[in-house]
Amino acid sequence: MASMKTISVFACSFLVAMFSGIVSSETQDQSASLVEQAISQDQVVARQAQDQLRATGPRGLRLLEQRFAREIAAHRKGAPTDEHWKRIGAALDHVSGQYDDYSSGLFWYTDLEKAKAAAQSSGKPILSLRLLGRLDEDLSCANSRFFRTTLYPNAEISALLKDRFILHWESVRPAPRVTIDFGDGRTLERTITGNSIHYVLDQNGVVVDALPGLYSAQVFATELNLAAAAASASPKDYAAHRKATQTRLLKAWADDLVTIHVKLSLSQTPPGQELERLTNDSAWQQISRLHTDAVAFDAGTREVMARKFPDAGTAARIAVAKSMAETPMMRAFRNLQNTVSLDTVRNNYLLRTKILAFLNDPYGKSLSLRDINDWAYAEVFLTPNEDPWLGLAPNDVFAAIDKNGQSQ
Repeated sequence: MASMKTISVFACSFLVAMFSGIVSSETQDQSASLVEQAISQDQVVARQAQDQLRATGPRGLRLLEQRFAREIAAHRKGAPTDEHWKRIGAALDHVSGQYDDYSSGLFWYTDLEKAKAAAQSSGKPILSLRLLGRLDEDLSCANSRFFRTTLYPNAEISALLKDRFILHWESVRPAPRVTIDFGDGRTLERTITGNSIHYVLDQNGVVVDALPGLYSAQVFATELNLAAAAASASPKDYAAHRKATQTRLLKAWADDLVTIHVKLSLSQTPPGQELERLTNDSAWQQISRLHTDAVAFDAGTREVMARKFPDAGTAARIAVAKSMAETPMMRAFRNLQNTVSLDTVRNNYLLRTKILAFLNDPYGKSLSLRDINDWAYAEVFLTPNEDPWLGLAPNDVFAAIDKNGQSQ
């Protein structure tokens, strides 16, 4: 009897294992089929498969990355863009929720509730981006475009975002676009105005910290690590983190002013309003030059940036080879280095300290994330929801055009 029971148990175990293997094999076959369909030349088939892969979350992106690992690696090293790659790139972008995702490999939720569920399951905080336009489109606002080219492709930043955060983005409103037609077949298309802000949220969606606008990779990594530690600490005391961060940044701002020989009116660190009064445009430029050397673009970042140039093939080869030849692209890199340095100090010292103070104010503490974001866009970025023209069509400016050039 005992032996028959043992045989029966063994037989059941074998059948369960065999059935599980069949199900697993079928699932793998279905996943492989979806991945191939995701780059189909039939756009309807491709989009349906991409939608199904995206619905599985980060797993769908991993399946694509595993299948096309060789092509992704080649593209990161400057390989030219052919039709096959365009289909692979489009699949990666749609499934990940980010344009040019081949460069960073990041997965972004666009549903905050799903991001919170993933955060609670993983034990990670959330990095929630608010932007004008969409992160999965080329022509989003300027800040977000630079995030995709100077931050997310950076090896350290990409690893940090994958390891320590659940990622989420939400569009505040469309990004204004302008197209200039030169009348000879040439056009110039840009988005104009618009700012973005990264919020660090705990697993329940409570705001821990905020980083407005563009930062250098080095400072971005430092500040995100500190905010992630605060979000994960126990007991939760986000007010203490925000106050300590504000104090640290104000002191660094004051120290920089002293370094460029601006006399402070107080023996201790002045409040933000006083530091703002003492820091004119010239002073900001001088402060930014103190930190320019800390702005560096790694190989991954340079490759993505180079592809944005008109002669993308040549530019990518130059960037990946670290050529020192004097070219318009290399000059653009140097100019961008100066711009990023200036944006970093202004955003971190001036804008962020204002936001941190607001978040610690009793009124700020009572607001939802949406209301906090509305306040930030209105009071910090100066683009309130009440102005549908984002400051681009002031009522007191005469344009000598019918209806002031406006149409709805």
